Amino acid sequence: MNINILEKMNKVPGGLIIIPLMAAILINTFFPQALALGGPTTALFKVGSSAMMGIFLLICGSSINIRQAGLPLYKGSVLLILKCVAGALAVWAAGYFFGAAGFFGISTMALVACLTSSNSSLYIALCSNYGDASDAGAISVFCIKDGPFVTMVVLGVSGLANIPFAALLSMLVPLVIGMLWGNLDERFKSLCSAAQPLVIILMSFAIGANSSIGTVFTAGLSGVVLGLISAATGVLFYFIYNLFLKKKTALGAALGTTAANSALTPAMVAQADPSLASYVDAATAQLATASIITMLLAPLLVGWFDKRLRAKAPQPEMVVRENPGYPVSSRTVANKNK
Repeated sequence: MNINILEKMNKVPGGLIIIPLMAAILINTFFPQALALGGPTTALFKVGSSAMMGIFLLICGSSINIRQAGLPLYKGSVLLILKCVAGALAVWAAGYFFGAAGFFGISTMALVACLTSSNSSLYIALCSNYGDASDAGAISVFCIKDGPFVTMVVLGVSGLANIPFAALLSMLVPLVIGMLWGNLDERFKSLCSAAQPLVIILMSFAIGANSSIGTVFTAGLSGVVLGLISAATGVLFYFIYNLFLKKKTALGAALGTTAANSALTPAMVAQADPSLASYVDAATAQLATASIITMLLAPLLVGWFDKRLRAKAPQPEMVVRENPGYPVSSRTVANKNK
């Protein structure tokens, strides 16, 4: 009997991250010694998140197409810049008024990780209904924001976090290697694509294995608030993105999402700046919750804006034909009566 567990996990929004993350939190809460056996078990399931993040960045890099040119490159660059600017504004405002602790239990680190990420899979899915090939191709550039690199750059430049240059470089090296290798070798690119779910599952489990169920309950409401903030930015992204486009699209609103893998970012940031370690558990739970909230709201928002654009688009005039078998518009009748 073949039980496709991976397929069942994919049916849950953000399931590849949420399910192993919650499973590890439950195990670590009630049976902590099970993950403290030492050797490969502890290395893989409890302290292996850094190694898995390196592999994840390698995989992300392999999906970047450096041959991409024209409109997809332009759109991808605009989307990436918008997310970076949003993160910069968030860290400036939250850092200035609230400091690292943030507001309503949402740390500035969690807010920036939320706003500098977006759900790439959902964006691609929405492209099939509301976009074209150039919109889908934009992900080759836009996917650079996947992982903690952009978040760490924004926090480091702002001065809110003390991110050493070596830490940024350590994130960039596997990304660049993956990009070069993936563009030279299509088989490597396919291998990375197939391996990505496994890496995400193991990395999510390792991060959850260092948290507890109490943190999840504490962060629940603030996670919902974080998700609503992220979804609300989709409205702004919709209008700003269309300022850069000749042909308007509703897909700018798809930027108002939080990537499920953003839940893995706080642990990586805290490794670079240990002073932020106290915010990691809550931020991880908040980002996981926010990813689910935005996954549900973003399609509704994109669909509403697309309907709005179609309503504003000029309607094509009916072609006037002499053949009486064709329908005749009221404009045609009016013209004939003159």
